[in-house]
Amino acid sequence: MYKGKNDSTPTTPSKTSKIDSLVLKLMSPYLDIGHNLYMDNYYNSVTLSNILLKRKTYVTGTLRSNRKGNPKGVINKKLQKGEHIWKRRGLVYVSKWKDKRDVICITTNHKPTIILSKNRYGREKLKPLEIVKYNEYMSGVDRSDQMISYYSCPRKSAKWYKKVLFHLLDVTLWNTFFIYKKHFSPKNLRFKDFRDSLIKHFLQIPLQATCDQLFNKLKPKTNRSDINVPDNAHFQEPIPLPKNFKRKKYFKNCIVCFKKKERKQTSFQCKICKVPLCAGKCFEDYHKEKKLIVKI
Repeated sequence: MYKGKNDSTPTTPSKTSKIDSLVLKLMSPYLDIGHNLYMDNYYNSVTLSNILLKRKTYVTGTLRSNRKGNPKGVINKKLQKGEHIWKRRGLVYVSKWKDKRDVICITTNHKPTIILSKNRYGREKLKPLEIVKYNEYMSGVDRSDQMISYYSCPRKSAKWYKKVLFHLLDVTLWNTFFIYKKHFSPKNLRFKDFRDSLIKHFLQIPLQATCDQLFNKLKPKTNRSDINVPDNAHFQEPIPLPKNFKRKKYFKNCIVCFKKKERKQTSFQCKICKVPLCAGKCFEDYHKEKKLIVKI
């Protein structure tokens, strides 16, 4: 977790960005060994790749188009579907491949070449080597983030620490689903169905219950004629229009406001008391005061 500008370590070179410093800090026990590191586009940059390369750590991953040091010839090049271009500076390769959309990659571990790969359905497709390797090692993380985003608990209005808690719950739930599906469940079980079953289990609700049965039960309709309203009930009504009055509404001074030495006019009155009163608080205050006087 980022703690401020002075959060430095011996493994962090001077003049590095916060993201670069974070990666170097987390990787400090594993540098200078020859590991291959796979990261998504939030962390990758040409600068970080060069720093890690000097520490015998090789990088492969997606790259954001607005990172400093990106080769403009690759970033700005418009490609047709299936086209693949790349440039290198030293041992840092930046490539761009057009599939459904542009995919930009950076690697110090694989020379960008097109190979034949198979998807999970056994279909063959030509893809860049760096993307095939990235998908091989990062597809689980990307898939997890994707599925969690569909049914995420946190809301924008929640405090940040609550969002962290809810996100950890989401990750835990996804990991539980993954393990359960691998060892105990048929392959066609969906993550949504697993969540629903788990929630119903904790709430002790039958698994067959639907959302309509739980939350949207239709309330029995009642006819207004069946409701017994006392004859002396106080309701608001429009003040009757005088004869030959051409406007749609007739206004009088509110009694409650007048007692407060405020001049406010209203087009409503009490149906029983025939007293002009503002809708809302004045109407309520007048009848509360009237009840107190009657009781005394």
